[in-house]
This record gives sequence, structure tokens and C-alpha cells, in this order.
Amino acid sequence: MPISYQEALKIIQTHIKPLHTHQTLPLLKAINRISGGDVYAKFALPKYPMSLKEGYGIAFDTQITSYTLLSPPYPTPIPIGYGVRLSTGERIPKGADTIIAEEDVTSEHEDRITIPLHVTQAQHIKKEGEDIAQGEWLLKQYEHISAQKITALSAQGISRVKVIQKPTISILSIGNQLASGEINNSNAMSLAARIVELGGKIGEIVVCEEDKEKILSELKQLTNKSDCVMTTGALSRHDAMRHLLETKTLMPLFHHVRIAPAKPTSLTLFDDKPILHLPGLPLGCMLGFEMLGVPLLRQLQHLRCIIPDFITCINQKRITCRDNCMSAIPGYSDGRNFVCAPYYEAGRLNILSQCNGYTLMEDREVIEEGEEIPFFYFTHPPVS
Repeated sequence: MPISYQEALKIIQTHIKPLHTHQTLPLLKAINRISGGDVYAKFALPKYPMSLKEGYGIAFDTQITSYTLLSPPYPTPIPIGYGVRLSTGERIPKGADTIIAEEDVTSEHEDRITIPLHVTQAQHIKKEGEDIAQGEWLLKQYEHISAQKITALSAQGISRVKVIQKPTISILSIGNQLASGEINNSNAMSLAARIVELGGKIGEIVVCEEDKEKILSELKQLTNKSDCVMTTGALSRHDAMRHLLETKTLMPLFHHVRIAPAKPTSLTLFDDKPILHLPGLPLGCMLGFEMLGVPLLRQLQHLRCIIPDFITCINQKRITCRDNCMSAIPGYSDGRNFVCAPYYEAGRLNILSQCNGYTLMEDREVIEEGEEIPFFYFTHPPVS
């Protein structure tokens, strides 16, 4: 009995164990990886009050507009009515509590400056610890490591960071025409490219003819070498993989999901390793991966939300959907509007190369022009 899309996602969250193996990498190699542990600031930044402007640090008094400039070594603290020359980023000596930018000085004569009347005390000063407080949480466990996170880590003198190992995914493509070389294995290459794009690592890509014993033998070998296996094809009524699923030779988690155009998609366990079974038709295979393979990968990588973020777009053309299921409709969005791909049947091969994402609609026969819809990018949104 097919289950709903939401039920399938819940099963992935509750039955698939995230990976717990780690490695330590140099910072630049850790970009876009998943953090393997919490990292806290060892010291405050800046370590001392610093000037944000080229100019003068003065011991400010609201009644004084003319200040005498001191030369090093400075007295501690700087007395009221006195100041010192400072460069941008330079440490502010004790007693100086306000910065006057060089361009704001109304007059300068030898060792004296005159400042404007409207000065705010403590202006142009970055306080100790204003950027990073000592003990501040710089990186959380299982957090995505961005270039911005690298900035904070490197400022603390951290050169290496612990990350979660990339999940190793192997692909088993099933089909006699594939095994004979009559058909090129485009599904496997498409899946492999997306897996790498999403932070996974490819183990092996194997082609197998439609034979139950050979399929089981290949699955046993691949699960020994991988964190997860994805199969393509052989899910039609009389096919070998379908028979293995229906006889529960593999431990079933779900068998058939009410999604279009990837209804045969199934999930099993073999030696406690997850196996995602995807349709053989190209569009059904790839949209099945987007809807269920991507959440599976995100679950393995400890990502808190297994469903990618979406944006809201305006549908530009009336779309006919299948009712009684969750429909994945590929198309293109410019960040505001959505246009669905023409002729998006399950067997279409090249349609996704003209798309940058898809929308999901449940139990709807029609999506009207002008209607707001969710849009999921395949990869990062384009830069406008």
C-alpha cells in the first residue's frame, strides 16, 4: 500500500541513523562540510579597544573643544583635555574615550587640534570583545561550515576543524539493456553528480542485469563498502527488484509513495544500511531522488532539516497535476516567477537540464496562473 510523502519523510527521520565518523581538516578544506563538534572562542576580539578611524583619540569633555596632543610614551591614563594621534585599528590608550576622525578636525596647529561642537562621546571606537566574546559559540556541532564561519575560526588562530565524514553512496543500476551496453547509464551519472554536489562521496557505480541472485550479491558487496546504496530500475510489476521488495528479502521501510512521477520509489535496509530504490525512467529517477534521496542524504549528514529551504514564486502558466498524490513539477524560476517545464513525463531524459528546480503540490488537479507556489532550487539560488 503506497504511503504519503510526509509519511515517507517521517520514516527517513526515525529509521535512518546519521553518520558518526569524523575527520579533522584544514580550514579551507572544511568549507561546505558539516561540523563534527562545538567550537568556542578562546579569547575576546578585539583584545583591546581600537580606533575605527584615522585621527585622534581624546579624553573627551563636553566643555572642551581644543585638545593638546601628546607624544609617546603616553601617561596613564590620558588626562582630560589631551589626545593622541591614532591609525585605523590601533589600540586606544587608557583614558582616551572618543575618536575624532582626521577629516572632522576643524583646525590643527603643531600639538593642538580643535574639534567640532557636535561630538558623541565614545564615537568611532570598537570595544574589547565587540566582535567575538571570550567563550562565544563560534561553530555548533552539525552546523554547515561556511566561508563566514571560517573567518571567525581563523581570527581565533584555529587552523583545523573536526567535520563529519562525507557519506559514501554507491549506485546499482539494474537492467539488461544497461548490462549489455545497448543503453548508456545516464541515470547513474546524473545521480552521482547530484550526490557529490550535495556533499556526498561516490563509492562504486555498478551495472547489473535483471537477476535476483546477482542483484542480492551486488547489494551485499556494495553495502559492505558504503554508507548507503541507491538502485535504479527494475521496479515494474514483473521486474526482479520489484519481486525482491514484495517478498521482503530486504527489510522494507516503505514500498511505493504517493508521489508523481516517482511512485515506485522505495526504501529498505540491508545489513542495517539504507537502500533507496528509484525508478528507471530518467525524470522519475531524478525527481524521486530530489524528493526522497536529498532528505536521505541530509539525514545521514546530521542536517537539522531534511527538507531543503524553498522560496515562494508566482506561477506563470496553468498547470495540470495528478490528484491524490504529491506532484513534483520541474521548471525554472528567476527568484520571483515560476514557469513549468513542458512535457514533464517520467520518461523524459533531458528536461531537467532546462530547469533549476521544482515545485511540490499535493492533491491538486490544477495550479492556476498567478497562484503562489513553493519553489525548491536544485542547487544554490542564482546571484542577481
